[in-house]
Amino acid sequence: MPFSVFTRAFAVAAASIAALSLVAVAAQANAVLQGGTAKLAEGESVVFMITGGESGPADLNAQCEIGDVGGMASITFDGENYVPLSDPSVGTVLTLSRGETRSYNLSGVVDASRGADAYIAFRFTGAPAPMCFPGMDCSGAEGKAASVTVTCRNGAG
Repeated sequence: MPFSVFTRAFAVAAASIAALSLVAVAAQANAVLQGGTAKLAEGESVVFMITGGESGPADLNAQCEIGDVGGMASITFDGENYVPLSDPSVGTVLTLSRGETRSYNLSGVVDASRGADAYIAFRFTGAPAPMCFPGMDCSGAEGKAASVTVTCRNGAG
């Protein structure tokens, strides 16, 4: 089949579309988590600010770990202008037991284009109430943790 003007035009159009797709992927910005480590007492929170997403959606990849738990602990995960694409979701209450460590690879989208701050946060809300019915011996129920440690950092993009 001979090479025609239409075949050449199609090849040029296909190459142009492929090049534009690569440019669009390369131009998509990544959000940056301002990581760190915090030891929280009951009622305290740690907030990790996120930069990026001011011009539109940006991808966030981060790693967070909760540990140093000396008893039962409930920690609430929060976020603003962050849409999680992995666990935990905003509003999730994480329950940990003595000696337990939990690690999370956070993946999500940050959109701070409306001028508001973007962040993720952890709040140590105390300990879950033990399941104890009237007449039961609840002396073996685990006590609540005095503190927990939360560490977050940027993950591999």
